[in-house]
Amino acid sequence: MQLLSLTRPARMISPPVSWPPARQWIQLALINLTVAALLGALMRYIFLWEVPGVEYRNIMHAHSHGAMLGWVYLVLFTGYVMLAGPERRAYTYLFWATQLTVVAIFVLFALQGYSTSSIMATSLHVVLSYVAVALLWPDLRRKLAGWAALPYLLAGLGSIVLSTVGLWALGAIMASRPPNMTLFYLAIQFFLHGQLNGWFMFGTLGLVVAYLEKQQLPLDRARLRQAFILLIISLLPTYGLAVAWAERHPAIYAVTALGVVLQLLGVVQWLRAVWPALRQLMAPLSPLLRGLWAFGIGSLAFKAMVHAAVAVPYVAIMSFTVRNYVIGFVHLITLGATTLTLLALLHQQGLISLQGRSARLGAWLLLAGFLLTELLLFLQGTMLWLDWSFIPAYHSILLLATLLLPTGALLLALRAARVEVPSTSSLPVEAAA
Repeated sequence: MQLLSLTRPARMISPPVSWPPARQWIQLALINLTVAALLGALMRYIFLWEVPGVEYRNIMHAHSHGAMLGWVYLVLFTGYVMLAGPERRAYTYLFWATQLTVVAIFVLFALQGYSTSSIMATSLHVVLSYVAVALLWPDLRRKLAGWAALPYLLAGLGSIVLSTVGLWALGAIMASRPPNMTLFYLAIQFFLHGQLNGWFMFGTLGLVVAYLEKQQLPLDRARLRQAFILLIISLLPTYGLAVAWAERHPAIYAVTALGVVLQLLGVVQWLRAVWPALRQLMAPLSPLLRGLWAFGIGSLAFKAMVHAAVAVPYVAIMSFTVRNYVIGFVHLITLGATTLTLLALLHQQGLISLQGRSARLGAWLLLAGFLLTELLLFLQGTMLWLDWSFIPAYHSILLLATLLLPTGALLLALRAARVEVPSTSSLPVEAAA
């Protein structure tokens, strides 16, 4: 086994705690997460009581767009900038311009849903993301040449561009009369697939590997390369999961099956490559931090196993006909594999602190809210598929569990501006993503 032990004093990056704007960026991203989670709770509330003047579908679009573009995107962007070089002022201007579009997206989608103005706001976010890719790509290639994390980081940026093909296709689809709603659905799913399984996954994996490399923890470079190849090859075939909903053809199922198997093998190889480093990293940490790492990385593994199970046509039909499964799966990626992992990583880097009482409570509430809502969604989805009745007071319990998420995010956002330097057991001596 070829292990990686880096000694790169010439490439050391200043600790993130020495660049205060990064904390402010993370705080704003956490505020975006809080707003998105509140909108999610409002959606649960509407199932119980009518809210005059509030359109459920509009709130749903504001929730999903805000969570993806205002929380995950900005946290990943911050991590990338810390690797590429925060001294470049263009990144600061780009962050604030992107944050303004996020505010517009929240407001316009909540009030109008899909409209000319909300689509313009989203389109502006897309254009700014292209600028981010154009700036980050050469900076990362120059500063991280030879790093095992670099292919993952670049694949994340490439996935941003790839995913937006679906968004631009919407214009042509909606211009036709009457618009083809099947193509509309497939275009939306292409964007979501490129974001969730491309940008979010490769971005998160890349930042984790970069951090482990900078800490000179043992990594298996050969397996990391194998994992990357498997994951990048599987990206387009796994889009067949969405296509199968519209066209249930044996060839589509075959391509999809190949894709999900390759993805599962890639995740397994990635875990084998980083497990010694993660185990060494987590050993001295508190139960809360170990829990964030464990459930974050565990969600990634579970997501790959769920995808692999969908290779069976019967399971595939069940997965996209039961809405609870769809929601639970999206949250598994955005809240589990991405959010929990990034929170643990942010603490390790000193960009937030989970040492204070309110911060610990916020993180525990987020973790509990994620686990409870996932359990309820998947359990109720299974009961619906089996034609069983609803869980007693299901929507009320789901609302209460969902309220843990904005509460936890708000506590973290309020705490994020006051970051103490973590103890030597959790703070790197050099920068991380």
